[in-house]
Amino acid sequence: MTKSGIAIKGLAVLLFAFALCSTTQAAARTYVSVTGSDANPCTYTSPCRLFQHAHDVVADMGEVIALTSGAYGTLTITKNVTISGVGVSAVVSPFSTEDAITIATAGITVVLRSISIRAFGVGTGGHGIDVTAVGNLHVEDCVISGFAGNGISVDLTADGSHIFIKDTIVRNNSLAGIFIQTSTGTVRASIDNCRAERNTFHGFYAANNSRVTINRSVASSNDDTGFLAFSVSGATTELNCEECVSSNNTRGFLVNAFSSAATIRVSHSTATNNSSLGFAKFSLGVFESLGNNFVRGNGTDTSGTITPITLQ
Repeated sequence: MTKSGIAIKGLAVLLFAFALCSTTQAAARTYVSVTGSDANPCTYTSPCRLFQHAHDVVADMGEVIALTSGAYGTLTITKNVTISGVGVSAVVSPFSTEDAITIATAGITVVLRSISIRAFGVGTGGHGIDVTAVGNLHVEDCVISGFAGNGISVDLTADGSHIFIKDTIVRNNSLAGIFIQTSTGTVRASIDNCRAERNTFHGFYAANNSRVTINRSVASSNDDTGFLAFSVSGATTELNCEECVSSNNTRGFLVNAFSSAATIRVSHSTATNNSSLGFAKFSLGVFESLGNNFVRGNGTDTSGTITPITLQ
């Protein structure tokens, strides 16, 4: 064979290798449909059936998109990814004691957008979203309902995670609507335009070592407290509530601390028709009120020391 022939043959082999690499490279987007199959390549024209398979084959920092309304199984997230159900009713639903969505990988960024997360029957399943390790979590325009645990449970063991929840409803869960804490360091959360309705314990629950800000949100008809800041065993908690409404719960806004420090700050907010207490401070907690809140029509409007804050 001539040198030119060898060169041409070598070039052909190299081009084939590049082509093979490109066909096996993970896709930036994968798709699911109720008419799809996990034997498919998860493309728009040949979608998968379940979120889990589409997650497993999508590239890191990729996006999984639901094309049709329907149920897409449970999901364990282990990479930087967006799960999107925009424009359809995409459901994540466990059949027994499972969590619907599990996130347990440190440092990743996860976006959950326009997903319906619900237990198979009210009071079944584990948590709606169970987070034990993450870098950044964004929950946007989701409905989470019917779980035996928390709607959203963020219970970490490391420092530095950031949680962002907006335009989301958590309802009919047997523990809290949204629960946030970490045993080490600090977890920070921003919650905006959300509703916690008819949860068996608390609506919004900021616990040990959390720094939580809640804006324009409603806690209604929860069996215990609408907005709770709580800490024990030397932990610290800060909960800031701006333009929030707590109504028809047992307690409206509450801070409670044991051998630790917890602070709740409330401004431009309403506590009304709560059967026991509107604003309440227990034990070592600190309750700061801007003085422009509406607290009326509760069993007892205020309990404990409510410290006024002056406008700066």
